[in-house]
Amino acid sequence: MLSSTSEQQLRDLLSELVTNSSRFVRLAAQFGTGDKPKAWMRALSLLEEYQPLRISEFAHLDRCSQPSATSLLGKLAAAGLVERTVDPADSRAIIVAMTDAGIEWLATGRQQIGDGLVPYLSELDPEQIRKLTDGLSELRSVLKSSITE
Repeated sequence: MLSSTSEQQLRDLLSELVTNSSRFVRLAAQFGTGDKPKAWMRALSLLEEYQPLRISEFAHLDRCSQPSATSLLGKLAAAGLVERTVDPADSRAIIVAMTDAGIEWLATGRQQIGDGLVPYLSELDPEQIRKLTDGLSELRSVLKSSITE
């Protein structure tokens, strides 16, 4: 059990980690070489990780309203990046999954962000970036496994 001081320090560090991670993502997107809408990138990233999803599940994960999720996913479907099908378990519900075009679109968007960052971060040791990447991946895995337990 952590002491109250240690627990507060942990809270402060975790808050700082989340804040800096969010700020890094927003800043990195500004350096991207493409014009991919951030909302589309975010939506496709969620689908990549959790698909297939009902629209209500997507809305919950994206922390948006179901009408907003329906609209966003409708735009992605119209662009051919996701496919909407009727849920076989409940014909009133729609399931959404990425298409091959959506997978490619997301990969291209991520590559454009990486390309935009290279000139500014190429002086860093690649091993340092690998450690940061691995650390964030590990933290994400711990949190994700605690949600599914």
